[in-house]
Amino acid sequence: MSFDLKNMDRYSDEEFLNALPEIELPYSKSKDEIWNKMFTDIEDIQKPVRKIRSHWLIYSLAASLLLVVACVAFMRFYTESIYCPKGQHLAVLLPDNSRVELNANSNLTYHPYWWRVSREVKFEGEAFFNISKGSRFEIVSRSGSTSILGTSFNIYTRKNTYKVSCFTGKVRVLSTLTQDEVILYPKDFASINRNGQIELETGINIKEKTMWRDHIFFFTATPIHQVFEEIELQYDIRIVKKDLAKILYTGNFKKSNSVDEILNWVCLPLGLEYSKVSSKKYIVGSKQTK
Repeated sequence: MSFDLKNMDRYSDEEFLNALPEIELPYSKSKDEIWNKMFTDIEDIQKPVRKIRSHWLIYSLAASLLLVVACVAFMRFYTESIYCPKGQHLAVLLPDNSRVELNANSNLTYHPYWWRVSREVKFEGEAFFNISKGSRFEIVSRSGSTSILGTSFNIYTRKNTYKVSCFTGKVRVLSTLTQDEVILYPKDFASINRNGQIELETGINIKEKTMWRDHIFFFTATPIHQVFEEIELQYDIRIVKKDLAKILYTGNFKKSNSVDEILNWVCLPLGLEYSKVSSKKYIVGSKQTK
């Protein structure tokens, strides 16, 4: 059908549309293929966003994990250290209300923020422990270790000497050198010799082992050099010992007495003499060699 373009108003709309030629658009893809392509394009657009969010999540988790590790490490390794200097005594209260009385020149270390996980202290010197009931309590020293469950006891660990006296409860003493161990009950006394062997005594006079808490120092057949070492600790002085034989001393003295009085009491019955070099230094020797 042909149209007179100059007289278009003569034709109806329907006649005009029917007269238009049919045009076919060449497109080979089906409807399903078109929808699949659209979804693929949308996913490609969203992928970078997901990657960014995933990276931030990984970074956040890593930072949180690092913070947790740092907090645990701080709790585990942060150390509280208490030192009782020469010439003094000191009382310490641990996180579980366990009480420790330190003798002169004694050092105690522990991890306060790790206490609920492990009740462990490292100790050198002499101290009386009164342990609160709870999980295992362990005291570690160079020569040995002591494990406790709610008890009271005295530990002496200086140089190569390790001695434990049990007052109440039950105490396990372990030699770090030989791995020998012994269980102590009230009035039991254990010492570890230079070879790491444990020597046990039972039924001892337990009060003599802790008279130092009352500033009284009691010795029974004690090597004389150990007596002088104790005097050095309690009075914060130095004693030069010259040519002392293997002398054993039995006796006691009070901290309220002066150094000169105590040295006189110790030396006179043993045939020893002392001289005062300064307020902090003394020389002790036999009458023949001095």
